[in-house]
Amino acid sequence: MLVRLSKRSKTVFKPRNTHWFILNLLVFSCLLNVSIFSQILAQVPIGTWQTYFNYSTAKDIAIVQDKIYCVTENGFFYYDKTANESVKLSKIDGLSEIGIVKIAYAVNQNTLILTYQTGNIDLIRLDEKAEPSKITNISLLKESSSILASKVVNHISVSNNLAYLAYDFGLVILDLEKEEIKETYQNLGENGNTIKIYKTVFANDSIFLATSVGIRKAKFASNVNLQFFGNWTTLTAEQSTLVNWQNGLLIATESGRVSSYQNGKLSGVLLLSDKITSINHITGNKYFLIANGQLNVLDMDLLTFTKLSDAKIQSPQFLRADSQGKYWIADNKNGLLSNLEGNYKTYSPNSLDTLFSQRKDSVVVDLEGNIWIRSNSFGGIMVKNTSNQQKYVTTGVGFGNLPSTTVKTLALDKDGQMWVGTDRGVVVFDNPANVFSGRNFDAYTPVFERRRLLGNETVTAIGIDGGNRKWMGTLNGIFLFNADGTELVTNFTESNSPLPSNAINYITLEPNSGNVFIRTTKGLVSYRGTATESTNSQAEQNVKVFPNPVRPDFEGQIGIEGLVENAFVKITDVAGNLVYETRANGGTAVWNGKTLEGKRAETGIYLIFSANAKGEETLVSRLAVVK
Repeated sequence: MLVRLSKRSKTVFKPRNTHWFILNLLVFSCLLNVSIFSQILAQVPIGTWQTYFNYSTAKDIAIVQDKIYCVTENGFFYYDKTANESVKLSKIDGLSEIGIVKIAYAVNQNTLILTYQTGNIDLIRLDEKAEPSKITNISLLKESSSILASKVVNHISVSNNLAYLAYDFGLVILDLEKEEIKETYQNLGENGNTIKIYKTVFANDSIFLATSVGIRKAKFASNVNLQFFGNWTTLTAEQSTLVNWQNGLLIATESGRVSSYQNGKLSGVLLLSDKITSINHITGNKYFLIANGQLNVLDMDLLTFTKLSDAKIQSPQFLRADSQGKYWIADNKNGLLSNLEGNYKTYSPNSLDTLFSQRKDSVVVDLEGNIWIRSNSFGGIMVKNTSNQQKYVTTGVGFGNLPSTTVKTLALDKDGQMWVGTDRGVVVFDNPANVFSGRNFDAYTPVFERRRLLGNETVTAIGIDGGNRKWMGTLNGIFLFNADGTELVTNFTESNSPLPSNAINYITLEPNSGNVFIRTTKGLVSYRGTATESTNSQAEQNVKVFPNPVRPDFEGQIGIEGLVENAFVKITDVAGNLVYETRANGGTAVWNGKTLEGKRAETGIYLIFSANAKGEETLVSRLAVVK
């Protein structure tokens, strides 16, 4: 259940209740068992979104109690050690977007800090079980037009009530209590030069920065203006990274040298032959280093390096240790890894982003058996018939009249019409067989609001649902039109839906469940639509009503599935009074649970009647409503 918060806060959510469906999918492989997969999808409530992101490209980790939070290339989840399950989190649960870069945990505020590629920041307040309870979005950096450099954070450091975010353009100070950006430090190089900041560390009474010109330091006190470059000095000019150690620092350089810095003095410790790009604390007096893509453990008690080797550790990005001393590794190829149970294994959810990745809109067969092939090499469409004749369809009157030779997608609808998406809108061949008739076979352009249908859009994908409606993907989101393209049913974008990107690559529909699978440039999602394939029988046993019963906390659409095509549906109370009426899209009708007067239906039993095209009416089901 989503609950609107204040202007800065987006949602309150309970992931366990909203992710039962996702967890069930873990038993399925990507493209196998699609029929069983479809049966599960059929039980998903109408209007529900699901994500199918890649969880094997792990980048960062935060550990809170028995929860291990993990960031991947386009996904985010946590593994619950106690429940032995993974829970996925996304825009569906209130996150601002996808593309998380870094995660950090602020202990005092019991808050996770998430930073995005766009500069967006989410603060996730956790409950007593370390589960998300509230999300606050801070979008100031994302919306700022004055920052021209990258808004991708390099590192997050937390000190008391403040988080220090290191960027290529400077250092951003985030007040975790007030949930706002407090200050920004820029131009901290010698003479006020612009420098990139890679990491922030506090030691004793000083603040240290790993930067593009080496290690810079300053006195960390209330009477020192850290925004003034003159208060900063250079500790070492060599490219280095650093971490707290005892009452000082460990500094690792690109040349492979690890040194200690204590009481104002630098001392050599060890020399690793490889280039060191990362050093961080694990537990006790142990540290991990990433050198030339390899994970090494530095034991400061024994003064030794040990390479952490395992077949699954192929591209380590980060390591943390839990309260049991077990290692958790973010690996960019094998996901979240751990030796929790002895040998290293992955604890990432199954990555289902390969589902329906094979396009079926490049080669389409019409009702006469003609094969329509969109061509990327010479443009336009090549049509071949069963006699091995072929016809080239292109621009110009008499040649097909395409608006452009850049054809992106083909789709045959339920009336046998061929819909074509181009980089200049949509056209339709109302009788595709005319291509070989010797008569005019030019396509026509549907008109919507007195203009060519999506004439200014690049239409990248077209899907036909059970109601013969057209789902059209563009570079600016998805448009759902009625059967002839004259009426816009709905429009989905990044801003009004869980779409990870407005740039749509491909759309395919699962006809039995009505789910619309949408592949974007940033991952795959699905939407449970309101249309399915129809049946040939009005028999009651063919109909599914879900949810049934309708409970007081349900606020979505009630689905009536398994009807004959475009059936007329009436809903009455047990006394025969008409409560609601509608018409099915294909084989599915929907009811919002309200009467014709717009009031929520009272508690009771309701009867659902369906009539086919001949006007033959049948009682198809009963529905219980609890107000």
